[in-house]
Amino acid sequence: MTKEISEYGGIAMKKKFLCNCIITLGLLLFLTLIIPYLPLHSTATAQASETDKDKKNNYRLYVNSKTLVKGKSFVLKLDNLGDNSKVTFKSNDSEIASVNDDGTITAVKVGVAIITVTIKDDTDSPPLTCEVTVGPPAFSVKLTRSKIILGLNNSDFLRVILKPTNTAEEAKFSSNDPSIVNVSPGGRITANKIGLTYLFAEIESSNSDGTPKYAMCSVIVTSSSDAPLLDTYFNDHPELNYISESDLAQALDEFFNGGSAASSNSLVSDLNHFLNSEFDLSDLRSDMKAANSNNASDSKTEIISSNK
Repeated sequence: MTKEISEYGGIAMKKKFLCNCIITLGLLLFLTLIIPYLPLHSTATAQASETDKDKKNNYRLYVNSKTLVKGKSFVLKLDNLGDNSKVTFKSNDSEIASVNDDGTITAVKVGVAIITVTIKDDTDSPPLTCEVTVGPPAFSVKLTRSKIILGLNNSDFLRVILKPTNTAEEAKFSSNDPSIVNVSPGGRITANKIGLTYLFAEIESSNSDGTPKYAMCSVIVTSSSDAPLLDTYFNDHPELNYISESDLAQALDEFFNGGSAASSNSLVSDLNHFLNSEFDLSDLRSDMKAANSNNASDSKTEIISSNK
C-alpha cells in the first residue's frame, strides 16, 4: 500500500512539473510574439521626429534656364508638387524679368535675372532657381543658302542669320509643300518626294506695309545619284544669275514639278536643254562676259586715276 502511494505521488509530481514546463514555454512563446508589436514610446517618437526633419520631396522645375524675347511671357511650372504645397516666386531683378504669383515670367528689358521658387510644406526642400535671359527681338532674317539640292530620303539643316546678333528670337520654319520636303521647328529638312518646293524662315517683325519679314530658299529633291551632278551644274553655270529670280523659279518649277524632267537622257542634260530653250544660255554667257569685261575695265580706270 505504501509503495503504491509513493508511486502515485511520484507520477503526480512529474505531471505537475510537466504542466509547469508547458505553461512556462507558452508564456515565453507569447511574450516572444507580442513584444515586437508593443509601442516603445520614447524610441518611436525620436525616430519619427528625425524622419520628418530629414524628409524631402523630389520637386523640380521643368526648365532651369529660359531665353525670352523682350515683351514676351513664359509660365514656369513645377513637377512632383504636393496638393498642400504653397509655392512662391520671386525675381532678383524685376526690371529685367518680373514674375507673378502664378509663375508667369515677363521679359521686361535685356539682361539676366534669377527666378527663385520656394515651396512650403511639411518637408525640408531647398529653393529652386531658373535663370532667365532676356534678349531683343530680331529685325532681319537671312538664310545662308538660296538653293538646296537634296537626294531623296536625305536630310539637311537650314541655317539662318538673325540681326541683331544678340537677339533671343528664333526663326519659325515652314515648307510650301511638306510632301516634297518637310522642316522641323529646329530647321531639319527631310526630302520625301522628288520635286521642287520652297522653305521659309520667318520672324515676328513686320515690313513697313505690315507683311511679315521672312527669308526663302528653294529645295530641289532628286535621286541621290543625280544630286551632286545637279549641284555641279548650277555651280558651273553662273550665267543663270542673269535670269530674274521669278523667271528662273517659274522655269525650275515647271521642269521639276511639271514632268519635264522625265526623259531617257540624264537629268542634267534635260535641264540644260530646257533652260537653253527658255532663256538661250549662250546669249546669257555673252552678256555675262561683256559685263565682266566692262567691270574689269572700270576697275582698271579707277586704279589708274587713283595713282595719278
